[in-house]
Amino acid sequence: MTQDYSTQTVDKGVDKPLSASERLLEQTQTYVNELAQSLAEGHTQHFLDYLEVMGRFHHYSVRNQMLITLQCPKATRVAGLKRWNQLGRRVKKGEKGIHILAPSLAKVELEVRDPETGKVYTETREQLVGFHPTVVFDQSQTEGDPLPEPYEVEGAVTPEVLAEIARACPLPLYLLPFEARQDGLTDGKGIFLHPRLSNERRLLVFFHEWAHALLHYEGCEYKADKTRVEAEAEAVAAVLGRFYGLKTEAHRDYILSWGGNPKALELSLGCISRAVKEIAGKLSL
Repeated sequence: MTQDYSTQTVDKGVDKPLSASERLLEQTQTYVNELAQSLAEGHTQHFLDYLEVMGRFHHYSVRNQMLITLQCPKATRVAGLKRWNQLGRRVKKGEKGIHILAPSLAKVELEVRDPETGKVYTETREQLVGFHPTVVFDQSQTEGDPLPEPYEVEGAVTPEVLAEIARACPLPLYLLPFEARQDGLTDGKGIFLHPRLSNERRLLVFFHEWAHALLHYEGCEYKADKTRVEAEAEAVAAVLGRFYGLKTEAHRDYILSWGGNPKALELSLGCISRAVKEIAGKLSL
């Protein structure tokens, strides 16, 4: 479920009926269009609601995050029927499942060259060949054995928490001079923060710059689009900040910049999700 298929499109054809997978993809495309239209009308709440779901399900693909948002926006933990049974829980009678997409794998034979001997041999590997529908249920739809509490960072954002996050980041952290006018910046090789920032603000700025370093340097084709890169970094910081009890919102003007442009919004959501997933993984969130 961690595969990202945010660029997959639906080929409807003329007379060919949509498959179950295509119907789910069509739902997500409609969702993106409606989200972009909502932003064009000046409304940001739907977008912020989606960021909430992204934070709770950062290990899922963008498409599955959307499908969960559409079907069960208050979901906190989902799993298939078999997994819930393994955890000692049963799905309540009459509950409707959440339909998402899972990767379809097939075994293929590939020719591989040994780098040391130069000999070519055949190796069987699993390869992604598409996606198929599957059904999951939120924990609120189940009953049975108690579940362990979800991971939450305890206490306030302390210097110790900040130091732990800095150690997890592969980029070195530097302090800007006191006369600097920026709260933070990055050159893609290091992160620079102003020393006057509060712990909470420092955390958010650190995530913001970390997102820039991941998304907007090597190989980035839209680095010159300041509004887009700032919107993406702000959204990443907003999602990650929630793990530390910071209910901040991404800058409204940046969010509204996606209004009326579903294609740009969809591409950015993929970037935001990728950065959140990578940073959360480094922090074991």
